[in-house]
Amino acid sequence: MAHLLGHPRFELMRHDVTFPLYVEVDEIYNLACPASPVHYQADPVQTTKTSVVGAINMLRLAKRVKAKILQASTSEVYGDPDVHPQPESYWGRVNPIGFRSCYDEGKRCAETLFFDYRRQHGMPVKVVRIFNTYGPRMHPNDGRVVSNLIVQALRGEPITLYGEGTYTRSFCYLPRIQYVGVK
Repeated sequence: MAHLLGHPRFELMRHDVTFPLYVEVDEIYNLACPASPVHYQADPVQTTKTSVVGAINMLRLAKRVKAKILQASTSEVYGDPDVHPQPESYWGRVNPIGFRSCYDEGKRCAETLFFDYRRQHGMPVKVVRIFNTYGPRMHPNDGRVVSNLIVQALRGEPITLYGEGTYTRSFCYLPRIQYVGVK
């Protein structure tokens, strides 16, 4: 975001979404939550809190200022699916008490909150389930499949096949982030 720092219509704020935020905004993109197993399992209670309490705080803010709001969710809401690929009608096969549950269940609850706000308050909400995103500036040791494969290949190490080698994955390459609305 360095290229946006001097722009008159851009302001960078550092804020913990588990606390209320009082600002005037037109749009909210709730991307808050570590996506890497290494990072979200380091403090699982804070991970759940970031997704759930963070969603509540951002929804309250959106409602108050009548802002558009988008929730970045994850394919992990499906858990360990029996169906590949997952259609939107598939509800998943989840483990609410496993090591990954702080992330999976936090994101599932955030989605629930978003759709409850839509039903209860008539708010227009958007939820996007992002699958295996990768691109420049990725941390090489974040524990995700793409970074693991790239690091192993660059080091000349054997490539890890996860499970029995029958998995399919959907990858989303982001060469750079486009900031819509800042001109």
